[in-house]
Amino acid sequence: MEALTLFSYSLLFMTCYALVKRQFRRFKIAKKDDLYIMITGCDSGFGNLLAKKLDNLGMNVFAGCLTKKGSEDLRKATSNRVVTIDLDVTNNESITKAYEEVKNRLPRHKGLWGLVNNAGVFGQSCYVAADWLNIEEYKSVMAVNLYGTVEVTRIFLNLIRKEKGRIVNTTSVSGRVAIGGAPYVCSKYAAEGFADTLRTELWKSGVSVHIIEPSGYKTNFCSGEGIIENIWKCYRALDPERMAYYGEEFVRRLTTSLDFDGNMSSNLNEVIEAYTHALTARFPKARYVVGWDANTLYRFLWTAPEWLCSFLLSRSWPTPQGVKVQHR
Repeated sequence: MEALTLFSYSLLFMTCYALVKRQFRRFKIAKKDDLYIMITGCDSGFGNLLAKKLDNLGMNVFAGCLTKKGSEDLRKATSNRVVTIDLDVTNNESITKAYEEVKNRLPRHKGLWGLVNNAGVFGQSCYVAADWLNIEEYKSVMAVNLYGTVEVTRIFLNLIRKEKGRIVNTTSVSGRVAIGGAPYVCSKYAAEGFADTLRTELWKSGVSVHIIEPSGYKTNFCSGEGIIENIWKCYRALDPERMAYYGEEFVRRLTTSLDFDGNMSSNLNEVIEAYTHALTARFPKARYVVGWDANTLYRFLWTAPEWLCSFLLSRSWPTPQGVKVQHR
């Protein structure tokens, strides 16, 4: 009887805590029109949509764009509150130049309320075997997904400190579960570590650090058709020995067993709302896990024992021809 009473009180406490926490999450910052946000990777996808969303909320946005077309298209679709900035996150000179432009455009004695490190790439790594890729592929993905985030944060940090603002870094559920190609996964695991380290270091300064962890979403960044084409391209570029080991049947099974587009959500607004909450809530979360599969399947996988996680993920990975030969 006592155990049942204790369980009832515990359940009541947890329910009340969850309700109070949820209510606190709804409190928003009252004044937004004097806040300035810097976003990287705004040519398309999440960054582009976030710039438009914040513009509609009356916030001031510096939108970093890699291409002139991306910059021009965004300018046409937004008000004068959005200022596009030429930015290549892999180039230190470009980042420094962007910083100077943002600093000069800010009102006197004003800093940045938010820095959103959104720029990211898959590169050639998406769903191909680790030994299909050379070290340059790892470097090219790391250059954007990790080093770009690190360098942009380092250079813009003084403007964030000035406002005791927020840093929002885009990682992925691939930063929790090793799926998506080794270079991409490595970059996202590392980006998680960088954000968590930064959060601790900046805690006493009043700057907060937040992580957005989306699952698969249909954007220009990632399309099923493009992934399949890339897998075949990488396979055909292999040396004869490796090509014979894997075999064409391996590639066929890989590209047909994984329903890329079917497993990707088209509701990009889920991710944009997470970004917006991280920037405008009075009590934002440290980590936003976005997507129904991220909060069910992936959450289970990153808490399951490693052997079970690897066993389950390996079910969709075809057996190479070389392994079949060895087992005969």
